[in-house]
Amino acid sequence: MAPGRPKSLKDLLAASSLSRLVEQANATDVLTRRVQALLPAEIAPHVLSANIRDQRLVVLVDAAVWAARVRFESATLRRGLAESHDVAPSSVSVKVRPAR
Repeated sequence: MAPGRPKSLKDLLAASSLSRLVEQANATDVLTRRVQALLPAEIAPHVLSANIRDQRLVVLVDAAVWAARVRFESATLRRGLAESHDVAPSSVSVKVRPAR
């Protein structure tokens, strides 16, 4: 673009930290869907989000009963992610975020 001309929104977003935030949100969404796919069908809809922090898989669920079930499946999750997602979490942490 010529100097002094307005920049497009696309160019502004690409150059800002907002683009990193969008990429991070997309990566979290992909990981969440992958975790849901690795879990049994009755558990998967209760997984709200999944993320990797310091080599640890953090899974957010909607109730304590589902947290216990996800913890039970932690070995399956670690193995499945290591095989297909190029992520090898050393542990799984499950947190509960109740519905509002």
